[in-house]
Amino acid sequence: MANLSHTTEHNKSAADSRLRSLVGYNMKRAYHEIQNELTQSLKQIDLKIGSFAVLMSIVDCPGLKQSALAETLAIEQANLVQLIDDLEKKALIKRERVSTDRRAYALFATNAGQRRCQQVEATCRSLEADFLHGFSEQDIAMLIDLMQKIELRIKTKRGE
Repeated sequence: MANLSHTTEHNKSAADSRLRSLVGYNMKRAYHEIQNELTQSLKQIDLKIGSFAVLMSIVDCPGLKQSALAETLAIEQANLVQLIDDLEKKALIKRERVSTDRRAYALFATNAGQRRCQQVEATCRSLEADFLHGFSEQDIAMLIDLMQKIELRIKTKRGE
């Protein structure tokens, strides 16, 4: 049995050894771990990761139109509508028709939404501080810069 256990562990670590040499795979694995931690923490605050991104963007840009928000966050319009509906049901945001375009809605955070956003941001920052423990400020700035460069390079290549 001990030999089988050792073989299984060896196969498990060998199974993704070539994948571990790929940047994208490592980013995916790191994101998966971050997402799990954040999802568990946000459950206690009754919010989802996508909802937090939407809420923070609305708090930071009151009156933002849904279409601009979808583009900014790279979210499909149909998915964004679900997130907005959920935030509105929780009384964290409100929609107001845009006077110059009756089909468009401007989005605003309620006072409760602003408070919830602060609470979630504090939770996110605490989690980041934990999983980035031991990284220097320069390491963190470089990590963010490199990820943004990768994103920009891919978008540029696609002609966006």
